[in-house]
Amino acid sequence: MISVGIIGYGSFGSFLTRKLSGHVQLKVVDPSQDIPVKIKGSLEQVCKCDYVVLAVPISSYDSILTEIKSFLRADSVIVDISSVKMTPNLKLEELLPGCRKVVMHPLFGPQSAEESLSGHVVVMCPEVSDVGAYRAVKSITQNLGLKVIEKSAVEHDKEMALAQGLTFYLARALLRCGVHNIELQTPSFKKLLDLAELESHHSEDLFKTIQVGNPFTAEVRQKFIDVATELNSELT
Repeated sequence: MISVGIIGYGSFGSFLTRKLSGHVQLKVVDPSQDIPVKIKGSLEQVCKCDYVVLAVPISSYDSILTEIKSFLRADSVIVDISSVKMTPNLKLEELLPGCRKVVMHPLFGPQSAEESLSGHVVVMCPEVSDVGAYRAVKSITQNLGLKVIEKSAVEHDKEMALAQGLTFYLARALLRCGVHNIELQTPSFKKLLDLAELESHHSEDLFKTIQVGNPFTAEVRQKFIDVATELNSELT
């Protein structure tokens, strides 16, 4: 059985641990979280695993990658699962040059895939991943019932600037508008409420990663603001 070390036991790290339990040997480290004794390990123990998953915000990559450099095995594989792909890949290239890595992004989380992983989508980026490790992780991913879509890191970030960047931005705006505070609700309005409710479960780190870490998101946000401003002017 392969060994997987997970750095980070937040919302997604703990979710990933639950889903991998029984399939792999697990070691998890996170000094800020209460981790079950059975899977809790030191940073060095986690880094000695076959695969080391980074379940931390990209704002922590600089410090984490620098810290783990001396602990990693020569054949260990770093697995990047962040919500953006260009920025973390550049950090990996800069701080861990020559490391074996697999760059991917699960398009789901605890709110959508707690009951089952089957049919959910994972984006994988072969052009910036180690060939052998990529094939192995892709096989594991598919065996878990997940659908793999292959994209370059640039293609991923461009598309996710819309799919996640704009969506999370709108949802955050809806929350700040207090959309839940009314009694009369149409079916279409309830969809907006669902969107806002989903955003309420996302961490501030995730929101900032998607809005700031993706180099294409700011342009998407601005285009929406421009269109909304133009539409508003047509009504006055």
